[in-house]
Amino acid sequence: MNTFIIILQLLILVAYGICILFWKSYFPKYLEEKGKNLATKEDIGAITHEVESVKAEILKSLSIDQTKYQLKYESCLEALSLIDAHFSHSLQPAKGQSISRQFATTKVARACHSKLILSCENTNLLEKFDEIMFGSHPGQVSAKSPTDLLNEFRNLIRRELGFGSELQLNRERAWFGKINCEKPEGEQSA
Repeated sequence: MNTFIIILQLLILVAYGICILFWKSYFPKYLEEKGKNLATKEDIGAITHEVESVKAEILKSLSIDQTKYQLKYESCLEALSLIDAHFSHSLQPAKGQSISRQFATTKVARACHSKLILSCENTNLLEKFDEIMFGSHPGQVSAKSPTDLLNEFRNLIRRELGFGSELQLNRERAWFGKINCEKPEGEQSA
């Protein structure tokens, strides 16, 4: 029985030694790996947060840019419509022709002018709009016809909106005074 106890103690001691060996060699690696995984999870969380933050900033910037572009686009089209109304009252029709009048209010003109100033980057566009609507600066005489000024303004708009290069536009066909298929004032539709 004594031998049995000694063998049993020896086996317990060997098992204990194996446990200690396992504990010393495997457990630190296990803890190190767990620590790396935890650090990686924390890193991924921080990186994900940063990516989401940058993504939100980009989306916000794109939204602002889109809103600004839409305002610029609308103000440019409103300016062209306002110029059409202005020309319909200031230009003289050719002999035997007439001009169909277009109307705008001062309130609309002020709003359009403000939108152009707020949204457009090119001051030449603003100056050309002012020249068309108010005439040349005092003391200056413009040698350009109104339709040349209109074509210049249109090309400045094309550049401002990123619609491509300048177009060579015909001054004689730059503006419609009246089209031959227009319904006369007061006539009812069929």
